[in-house]
Amino acid sequence: MRFPSHTARLLAGIAREIGFGVCLLYTCVSATAFVAPLALALGVRPLVDGAYRHDRPQVVLGAVLAGIAVLLTVLAPVGYRWATIRMRERSVMVVQRRLLALTSEAPRLTHFERPEFWDRVQVLKRGSEDLANGMTLALIGPVVLAQLVSTAVLLGRLQPLLGLVPIVAFPAIWLSRRSERLKQSAEKQAAQPRRLAQHLFTLSTGAQSAKDVRVYDLSGELLDRHRAAAEAVRTKTESALFKSVAANAASWLLFTAAYAGALILVLRQVARGSATAGDVALTVTMAAAVVAGAARLTDLSGSVTRIGAVAEHYRWLDDQTTLVRRAALAAPPLRLTKGIELDAVGFGYGEDDRQVLSDVSVTLPAGAVVALVGENGAGKTTLVKLLTGMYAPDRGRILIDGKDLADLDLAAYRRSITAGFQDHARFEFTAAHAVGVGEVTRLDDKQLVESALEAGDARFVVDLPQGSGTQLGAQWTGGVDLSGGQWQKIAMARSMMRPSALLAVYDEPSAALDPQSEHALFERIAANARTGKADGRITLLISHRFSTVRMADLIIVLADGRILEQGSHTELMASAGLYAELFEMQAAAYR
Repeated sequence: MRFPSHTARLLAGIAREIGFGVCLLYTCVSATAFVAPLALALGVRPLVDGAYRHDRPQVVLGAVLAGIAVLLTVLAPVGYRWATIRMRERSVMVVQRRLLALTSEAPRLTHFERPEFWDRVQVLKRGSEDLANGMTLALIGPVVLAQLVSTAVLLGRLQPLLGLVPIVAFPAIWLSRRSERLKQSAEKQAAQPRRLAQHLFTLSTGAQSAKDVRVYDLSGELLDRHRAAAEAVRTKTESALFKSVAANAASWLLFTAAYAGALILVLRQVARGSATAGDVALTVTMAAAVVAGAARLTDLSGSVTRIGAVAEHYRWLDDQTTLVRRAALAAPPLRLTKGIELDAVGFGYGEDDRQVLSDVSVTLPAGAVVALVGENGAGKTTLVKLLTGMYAPDRGRILIDGKDLADLDLAAYRRSITAGFQDHARFEFTAAHAVGVGEVTRLDDKQLVESALEAGDARFVVDLPQGSGTQLGAQWTGGVDLSGGQWQKIAMARSMMRPSALLAVYDEPSAALDPQSEHALFERIAANARTGKADGRITLLISHRFSTVRMADLIIVLADGRILEQGSHTELMASAGLYAELFEMQAAAYR
């Protein structure tokens, strides 16, 4: 079986990760399915003719070959089952790790905004076992071809026309490939409704959405939507499945016709006295072996088509997640002296013309605390994503001490950043590791983790059953769930694992905190900002609570994706613009 070079490299890589020993064992036990019928066919002729002629050596030879065939037939299912289970377990994990690497190692997040990306991931998840089985085809294919050639030669010696029986494989292969293309096309079309069905299942069974489902009595609605999504999947796949079954049925009709034709030819020879009973037995078993081999070759051909399609999805995904990787990029500065400048930056999500940010030009001075404020949808979080390199601007430049961010090594740049997000990840590890991943190279540095817990106001960890060694997450044995505020404190402690970061970003870091905890948190942020001034650290703060925003050296007011105002709290209050209006409105609520 031949694959394009990129598919062959992919399969070889997967085989290496699974283990060549397991792959070889799986190939060997699979090959017995083709060797056993051939051994039986070769043994039955001397066995029958030897018994008829009382030729003991022929009987012994036939019995030995037939015995080998029977032994292989009996043992093959046991070995095949053992090898298949291990292949499946290892292959699924290997492909999952590869998908994890492709999605998590991509420097930017652009691909996450594309529905096509998620559709292809869905197809890849369903085709993971096909990829794992693919590397065995290169070894099994030649075995099947050798079987067909051997049987064609032996049958041709009995009757030249019988040597043409294996040709039946060629139209069957065409039908099989046609069948697989239909199924792959249907799988791609069904990917989105299948993802929707899975999403609805997760909503219905997940703990995070359980309260909403019950309060709003959404069980019936979710069931109806799931039923509609399932119906969409059925509509798109069943037609292709029917055509596929019809193509396979046509293949088997060809095989049946070939088998019947071979049997009729040899029986006519027997009637003319030009063939023996052993020839009949040989033809019957050999023709059966040909049909089985041709059928297997047809399956392999279909597998090649299927694997090629899955591998193409993998290559597309790899291309999308590596588009921004470039060689020999510049290292970021060790410390900031000028700051970060946004020069006429514009950005929009998706392929439409709607811009989230337009012509944003501003300088974040080195060593400053900068606050971003504005109403929901103003573009604050998008600006943070651009500053952290998660997206590249559609227009304009972001300069880090005068160097274009597009020319910097993104991985190295991110190692000089720390962040606390409102929509932070909940790493259900031990409490220490959930914090320690903030600087993975010092994951087990107990002193640094303890300092980060203190700086993030996450002292509650010492009261957990096993302290910082407590497993987080109620779904794990011995695990402890945390409140929303406690999870946020863990996230903030994680952001403190990089005390020498050049850019510290805090996007609504106190959204789940009470006023006392919020005040304590911002006191610590301010203290860290003062400590980092010597390195030129920029502390970027996004918050709707203006009592904390006023501490910033520079306040930037965004509205409709543009900078409306910028200055200190005193300057902005004096200008009586949007900032002053929002500040007074919020302050009035506390009077």
